[in-house]
Amino acid sequence: MSKLPPPVRSDFSYFVDIQTRWSDNDMFGHVNNVEYYRFFEIAVAEFLMGPCALDLLTAPVIPFAAESLCRFRRPLSWPEKVVAGLRIERMGTSSVTYAIGLFGESGDAAAAEGHWVHVFVDRAQQHPTEIPAPVRAVFEKHKG
Repeated sequence: MSKLPPPVRSDFSYFVDIQTRWSDNDMFGHVNNVEYYRFFEIAVAEFLMGPCALDLLTAPVIPFAAESLCRFRRPLSWPEKVVAGLRIERMGTSSVTYAIGLFGESGDAAAAEGHWVHVFVDRAQQHPTEIPAPVRAVFEKHKG
């Protein structure tokens, strides 16, 4: 566990509401740890399809997941609603790192935090390529 304090809601600029499901809980009554990665993926996909206006099914340049990390701070449980906060942590020529925080219904501190790294690739060639300019412009607005 990190010795640094957990991020708070104000550390993020984009938010996605996620409703947990009964099947998300494990035998201990907590959201199973693998579901946190699903929540991260939902936040990133919503960001790309929303503010970035990226059509993930047809765009000529698409993001591939290269790395993900999650630090668990406290358990989340169904039927709690989760809010995922996202900001751009780092941006290179062809890659981006999103910082993500997962928040429960109570408190300002993240229940989990982590990152997701995407490398943008040419869909046809499957080789890294520059982040498209319109997407890069949105990323700039959400840099932390």
